[in-house]
Amino acid sequence: MRGGGGEPCGGRHGGQDIGEIGAVNIAAFLDPFIPALALAAGGEGHHAPSINDIWFPLANFLIYVFILYKFALPLVRDFLKTRRDEVVSTMAQAAAKKQAAEALVADYRKKLAGLDNEIAGLHAALREEGEREKRRLVSEAEAIALKVKEDAAFLGEQEVKIARQRLRLEMANEAEAAARLLLERHLTAADQARLAEEFIQSVGQSR
Repeated sequence: MRGGGGEPCGGRHGGQDIGEIGAVNIAAFLDPFIPALALAAGGEGHHAPSINDIWFPLANFLIYVFILYKFALPLVRDFLKTRRDEVVSTMAQAAAKKQAAEALVADYRKKLAGLDNEIAGLHAALREEGEREKRRLVSEAEAIALKVKEDAAFLGEQEVKIARQRLRLEMANEAEAAARLLLERHLTAADQARLAEEFIQSVGQSR
């Protein structure tokens, strides 16, 4: 994250902290010398501060600076480094998410651009499938019609054969009846007796 000035927020806050620490250190360093400076500025009648009045505050300040440098400064440095790493990681993640989103948008735009072609292809496939189905139904209907025609022809032939056999049987029955009637009219009793005798003899010989 960056502030309005384009600098990382963590770096700015870290700079403020270091500046505040430096200001406190300077104030602490100058604090023992302020009375001495005031006395020197007050007039020549005042005595100058002794070396002890300057040395002990200076030693305390140097020890304080050493402690800050030894312990506080590494903590501040580590904090700023961690903060910077977090900012860099956040920016990298944001850039990766932005890139993924842009790729997704581009993919959807590409799909939308090719949607018309896909719809046209689907319509063509459906028309082709419909034509194939129609040809299949027509072929099946023609096969069924041919089978029905063949069955009808076979049944017609069978009916003709049956009618012919029936006609022949009727003609044979009528011929037999006519022959009997003719025999009954033209044969005498003696002829009938002779035919009966011959029939009996033929039957006996066949045994």
